[in-house]
Amino acid sequence: MLTLTHSSTDLGFTVALQTAPVLLFAPYGGVVADRVDKRRLMIVLQIAMGFQALALGLLTVRGAVRFWQVCVLAVILGLNNAFENSARQAFVREMVGKDELRNAITLNSVTVNAARAVGPAIGGVLIATVGIGVCFLLNAASFAAVVTSLLIMDRSALRPSPPAGRASGQLREGLRYAARTPTIAIPLAMMSLVGLLAYEFQVTLPVLARQTFHGGAEAYGFMTAAMGVGAVIGGLFTAARGRTGLRPMIIASGMSRTRTSSSGIMTCSPSGPLSWGYATAWPLQSPQDPRASCPPRHR
Repeated sequence: MLTLTHSSTDLGFTVALQTAPVLLFAPYGGVVADRVDKRRLMIVLQIAMGFQALALGLLTVRGAVRFWQVCVLAVILGLNNAFENSARQAFVREMVGKDELRNAITLNSVTVNAARAVGPAIGGVLIATVGIGVCFLLNAASFAAVVTSLLIMDRSALRPSPPAGRASGQLREGLRYAARTPTIAIPLAMMSLVGLLAYEFQVTLPVLARQTFHGGAEAYGFMTAAMGVGAVIGGLFTAARGRTGLRPMIIASGMSRTRTSSSGIMTCSPSGPLSWGYATAWPLQSPQDPRASCPPRHR
């Protein structure tokens, strides 16, 4: 978006369009995931996201992409994420069972952040060599691997939870359970604070890469990769500790606030994105994830 319009305001507006559906519909997405086969739901949504990425790639390659088109695709992606994220998070338990759930959550967190470290670096090189449009097309092709893995999965090894029937008040029940359970309510409150005041790197990092460091996709890829490295270190540190609690979560949340208040200094140093990734991963991607302790119908 920054390459298309050269406007940080337009970039922020697009990010808001992508994340607003998650904010509004993700709780209901969890209700839907409880009612249907999660694997089939994920297959449908992954295919939809693949076509969305393909449309963006074709528009970019042909030089026909426009601001309003990107905004529409951002809303579609946000709607997909609102339902796919809920199904995917709940599907983890069906794959590994209750006993291995904590280890699976930790492994998933480390894997995701390792991809965040490697992917942007590769993306930056590809953008510099073959262009943004080809990167979008490769991203679309990557969804085929995800869909294939879900299709060939050994369903006999899964531990599916029985689908929940339709009933009034299911969403309210989940919200009330989260509100009265401190191990869920406090992390949610902290994540809300982080998301409101400090989780702005999708907007600030591209602008910093271009306007402060006078770089392009390569600089942005390096900064995002540094965040991924920091998150991997934080996730491995948390896993090695084997336990967590409110105190380390509050400390790491304070690290995030310190990072925000000193962003003018930290983002101008190579360690800035690295420390931000570490601070966010340490308390929030832990073996004692709230999903591991709450009942399946509330997960």
